[in-house]
Parts: sequence; C-alpha cells; structure tokens
Amino acid sequence: MKNISNNNEPLELSISMQYYIIDALYLTEIKSEFLKANILSKDIRNEVFPYTDTPFALYKPNESTFYIKQIIKVDYDEVVLDDFSFFSTDTGLIVFIAEDILIEFLKDFNYKDLVDSENELISEKYWKQIVSKFKLADTALVLADSENDFDGSGTYKITVKSS
Repeated sequence: MKNISNNNEPLELSISMQYYIIDALYLTEIKSEFLKANILSKDIRNEVFPYTDTPFALYKPNESTFYIKQIIKVDYDEVVLDDFSFFSTDTGLIVFIAEDILIEFLKDFNYKDLVDSENELISEKYWKQIVSKFKLADTALVLADSENDFDGSGTYKITVKSS
C-alpha cells in the first residue's frame, strides 16, 4: 500500500496516533510560520489561521483502515466550532500527518513540488521521496474524486467508520 488515494483507495493509519488532516496548500502557511520563529505555536489553528474556523481536522482512528467515504461534505452552517473533525480545503488535495512528525515533515515539504507533474495531478515520485523517512501509516495523501462526497473544495467532516 502506498498510502495515496487518488481513486478512493483506503488508507492505512495507526490507531495509536492522532493526525492532522489538512489541505496540502495550507501546509505552506504552517511551514512559513515555523520558519519565521523556528518553533511551531501550540495553537496552530488560531495563530496561523486566524480567519478560518476549520483549517484542519484532528483525527484519531479507531481502526487502521481509513475509507475515503468517511469524509463527508457539509454546509458551513453545520460546522460545530469546538469539534475538530471539520476541515476546509481549497485544492481538494489533503494530507494526513501524524501529529508527532508534523515539524519534521514540514522541513522537507514543498507544495509546488508535490503538484509539479507533467502527466499526473500530483508527483507521486516527490511524495514518496518526502515520506520515505517515515513509517507508512505516519502520512497519507488524498486527492478529491467526484465519485464520492470528497469532491474538491469546501468544508468536510471526518466521520468514524460505521460497521
């Protein structure tokens, strides 16, 4: 498993970790803040994204397989501000990053390199390169697909898998 979903393939996550689920482009803003101070604020949500209520979700899986159908599109008026299962995306390209590797991941991450591909929407070669020093379940990449609820820009909620 490569932990990239561009056609609704499930992802492998670790039930012992909490993940940021965030638009790949938004990682650029977090990285910029980190590079300014050489430290990442404990309150990324308010410090880096003061004008966005749902810049990223926090998710701790209860199963090791994450299905893309667990990402449900919602109207903004459905958002519960203290519920961190909501996130917004502009690009439809989201990254799952284990909380404990965020800073290390940001050091190598470059959005332009990720989307710089001559014949694909993303550069899988670049992605494999930057995640190679982490465990498979530490990171995942999801590209929106019009075949499901996660179809591109908008506000979404991460749901737990129903049996």
